[in-house]
Amino acid sequence: MPEFHPFSSDTLRPLAGLKVRDEQTTFVASNLMTMAQSIFEPGSKIYGIWEKATPVGLLAVVDMYHPEADLDEGDDPDGIYIWRLMVDQAHQGRGHGRAALEFAKSIACERGRSKLVISVVDEPGGALPLYKKFGFRPTGRIVDGEVELIMGLV
Repeated sequence: MPEFHPFSSDTLRPLAGLKVRDEQTTFVASNLMTMAQSIFEPGSKIYGIWEKATPVGLLAVVDMYHPEADLDEGDDPDGIYIWRLMVDQAHQGRGHGRAALEFAKSIACERGRSKLVISVVDEPGGALPLYKKFGFRPTGRIVDGEVELIMGLV
């Protein structure tokens, strides 16, 4: 079972070195880009996904209730947005993505949020089937070219 540790100066290099498969590079930004953008994303928090001492992925969430959160029209502040989720190419297919979704769900529940939100590139080989299997449902919105999905928690 993977562990989730907040991003820190000690974890920057190991997390920055993780990569998705070449055919997945259009599905998620690099970890370095996520780390850089997080400075400008109010309410964001990054977690490294670790299997013992080995980094296997990255999860970034945004608390949409944050007073300075950059919400689009139609966004509900009563949610946790899974901003980025990546699992390194060498560690995919081992349940780390599902564990990250469970961890994000626990964050939302701990903060009393009523929903979990994610968006996904809808192309072959993408994570849409995983998210639907986990219980996310399309909202009908397209956000920045990605299909928005939501999961009610109450």
